Amino acid sequence: MVRFIRAGMLVMAVGACGSLAGPLAAAQASDATLLSTFKAANTKLDRDEVKVGDGFVTYELQNRSGPVIRALRHEVGDIHALTRKLKHESASTANGRKGKADIDAGLGLIAKVYGSLATDIQKAGTTPLAKSTVEAALKTDKKGRSKLLTGLKLLGG
Repeated sequence: MVRFIRAGMLVMAVGACGSLAGPLAAAQASDATLLSTFKAANTKLDRDEVKVGDGFVTYELQNRSGPVIRALRHEVGDIHALTRKLKHESASTANGRKGKADIDAGLGLIAKVYGSLATDIQKAGTTPLAKSTVEAALKTDKKGRSKLLTGLKLLGG
């Protein structure tokens, strides 16, 4: 209840300032919209990550590749859906534009490595992947997550 009152007071204060606060409020709103779009999709991506982890456990223990391939491809689809949503939103501050670019690059790296992992696992069948393949995938995934976190920090998240 207090948040709604504070939010109402903030809206009135910005309205009273008129031309001075207009561009600043719009700039912050665009960056906030980008951040809220990411946060809305984040819960879905978190669930996908759990399924990927479970799929890898199944792959390691039971040598079944189907669950991990399905989970990886599903997460790639969700990442692409998020990047499509983010492309339709614009950032109006320099930090927002840089953050959006970093988020897009990070998500792209993660989607690329997950897609290639799914393909490699499918090609390998019941044979375990080479250690070098897994290490290269983890390195790229780590780089993508680093870019993603940098972008989120620039957006204020």
